[in-house]
Amino acid sequence: MFMRRIHPLAIILPLGVKHHSHRCIQWQRMTGTTLLELMIALSIATTLLFIAVPSFQSFTRTNRIAAITNELSSALQLARSEAMTRGKTVTVCKSNDISDSTPSCSTTGVNWQDGWVIFVDNNGNGAFNTGDIPLRVGQATNAGVVITGNSVFVDRASFNSTGETSAGTISIFIAPEQRCIILNKIGRLRIKSGTCP
Repeated sequence: MFMRRIHPLAIILPLGVKHHSHRCIQWQRMTGTTLLELMIALSIATTLLFIAVPSFQSFTRTNRIAAITNELSSALQLARSEAMTRGKTVTVCKSNDISDSTPSCSTTGVNWQDGWVIFVDNNGNGAFNTGDIPLRVGQATNAGVVITGNSVFVDRASFNSTGETSAGTISIFIAPEQRCIILNKIGRLRIKSGTCP
């Protein structure tokens, strides 16, 4: 019996390719990334991260201080509007028990960032008494926020029936950003960025 001898390359060649055709064997180039390419990509990503994170923190801080300033200025504008509409004194005072059914004004150990309450101040004494009508409460702010009033607005801001108040400022501070709510005697306010007057 006659046995045919099989060439060793015939085993790895696809069907239809003759064993004597050595030119059809091609090695494919290996694909992927090298260690050098990976290190370069990581260094670029790290550089971009160090640039982006401080910018994002500044962006977040600016948005937080703008939101808090807008919330407090809206509360002051509402108080002035309600005072003129109702023909009575309306007060905004700092309070740390805004979740109570009858929140109270606090003068010691409480800051504006702990919250505030807007109410119709029937007797005009600047304190939330029996018979006063609560209108709205301002929620406490996050840690890192400091809100202070100057000597006029240390504890409260009151608007009389014509919308007038004492001139003064309330400053909102999230380091290093600062905004000021400046009220004039007729009760109009403006917002200023930077150091308060």
